[in-house]
Amino acid sequence: MRSFFITLVSILIIISQSVYAFEYLQPLPDKPIFPDNNLQTEEKITLGKQLYFDPRLSLKGDVSCNTCHNLAAGGDDDGAVFNMADRKIKRSAPSLWNVAYLSTYFWDARAESLEVQALEHLFDPKIMDMGSSAFLESRLKSIPGYVIAFSKAFPNEKITTENIAMALSAFERTLIAHDSRYDQYIKGNKSALNEKEKRGLNLFKNKGCLGCHFGVNFAGPAPGPALKMGDAFYELMPTIRGSNYESKYNFLDDQGVYHHTLDEEHRLFWRVPPLRNIADTAPYFHNGAVKNLHEAVRVMDRVQFNYGVNEQEVDDIVSFLKTLTGIYPPMTLPRLPETEGATLIN
Repeated sequence: MRSFFITLVSILIIISQSVYAFEYLQPLPDKPIFPDNNLQTEEKITLGKQLYFDPRLSLKGDVSCNTCHNLAAGGDDDGAVFNMADRKIKRSAPSLWNVAYLSTYFWDARAESLEVQALEHLFDPKIMDMGSSAFLESRLKSIPGYVIAFSKAFPNEKITTENIAMALSAFERTLIAHDSRYDQYIKGNKSALNEKEKRGLNLFKNKGCLGCHFGVNFAGPAPGPALKMGDAFYELMPTIRGSNYESKYNFLDDQGVYHHTLDEEHRLFWRVPPLRNIADTAPYFHNGAVKNLHEAVRVMDRVQFNYGVNEQEVDDIVSFLKTLTGIYPPMTLPRLPETEGATLIN
């Protein structure tokens, strides 16, 4: 896996050596960077959308990608995934809106691309549980509509697991919520934020939040001059140990990147999560333990800085964070290919 352990200090060194200009506060670009091996086509996106909403990509036909990443809402699971007792999933499903502006995926950044994370979801026994590529491909090949759709999206190729992942990823890269009030403000419309929200932005800067949550997605550098796809931006959380939040919200139960790398230096390190549309993606943190945004701000202040922000400051910061919500594009459900007179799921 081509993932490097990069923290704020090392990323600043990389940026300082770059010929590109760098700003901590950046508007969302119109388009993300697309991988050379999976360029966007309308046929691929259309197929990916069908696959995204199709529960037949799961063994029992009981969950689709949209089950845990609900695009009718914040693109996350709203905490519901923890109620799926038979799956015993321990980490919250993050939002897929604006996901194309990230360089790695999962809370521990173990996937270097959307394509890689799609493959892992398909075969994870706690999620889609498809067992094998042969079984997954056989199921889709038995659906005439998918045979036609794949031939259009991938001419002269067969239905393969890799092409399934590529189509899903192509669709997910279209999930962009543009033109938040923050974007309008950073582009020059100073009336886009009210005075309370501007105070919140200044507090966000002055209290150190920008140390980790900067860049176009407020998750560190997007793929570009500083990070390439597959390079991860991590930070330690909690940084300041010993608060009552550790036990209250079970922050030490999951050791983050360590579980993936088994490197002692990686205990309690996490890929920095994006903050765009954060007001729509409660509950918060990797374990979904914090139910509202005000409490999440209090927690971050205590475990990362211990400044002791007051309630007015918390409220101002939350007001600013709400301006990061973009305009969601219209989302219509696709018509899924049928198997006439039969079912594929027992």
